[in-house]
Amino acid sequence: ELGNMGRYEEAIPLICKAIRMNPDYTQALYELSFAYEMTGQHEKAVSFFTQYTDIRPYNQAGWFNLGQALSLAGNYEKAVEAFDYATLIDEKFVGAYFSKGNALSALNKYDDAILAFRETFKFNDPDANAYYYIGECFEQKGDTEQAIIHYNKAIRLNPQMSEAWLGMGIMLDQQNRRSEAIHYVKKALELESNNPEAWYVFGELEHKMGFFEEAEEAYRRVIELDPENPDIWLDYSRLLFEQDKSEFAIETMAEAIKYHPKNADLSYRMTGYL
Repeated sequence: ELGNMGRYEEAIPLICKAIRMNPDYTQALYELSFAYEMTGQHEKAVSFFTQYTDIRPYNQAGWFNLGQALSLAGNYEKAVEAFDYATLIDEKFVGAYFSKGNALSALNKYDDAILAFRETFKFNDPDANAYYYIGECFEQKGDTEQAIIHYNKAIRLNPQMSEAWLGMGIMLDQQNRRSEAIHYVKKALELESNNPEAWYVFGELEHKMGFFEEAEEAYRRVIELDPENPDIWLDYSRLLFEQDKSEFAIETMAEAIKYHPKNADLSYRMTGYL
């Protein structure tokens, strides 16, 4: 109940007490992992689950949650090891393969990550998430064709997955198929209208195609949704400057510097405009 109220700090000692009373209480292990994540106590989670797996080395949930904590702490190599232990104990532990794939992706080991995601196909029917993650790995590898194939498979299985539509749009843009790309990005925005990344990609596409008013509108939407991103201020101001709207470009940079007073690129760009 404390967790439902967002009072995770108070919930943690109670969950720990439940685990001491019953060390194999799986639900409590997951609840504790979530509580640590919500409070940002990743190192404490690593410490707890390291001690737990020393005492209960054959509990796959313990190893899985240790892997999750290590991933959140940025220690992806150790996280992969923990997920491996979880799948050695339970070879059908689909969630551990997924999390291992994500950790390997964070290490830029995309071929290994693809293998981890594909392991899930042995135990479950392929789902949209698996195909999406595989597509993302191919995108990072620079294999546009395979990325498109897998994003397309994700869309077929789950037409509501906005990330897959956006991924398709980005890949088609890289192949200079911009009119097709626009269709996919628009669909992503239909599904998730407050996604700043999708608006950003949409603005870039409109800019490349010479539709400046539409690009301006999209960039303004990104600024509204994600003003903490310095790149959008640079791109929006450049679009304005290219259209001889130098005063507006300068005003935009002045506003950007208020948000990012220590960003050298913004000050440099402002100097250029002046």
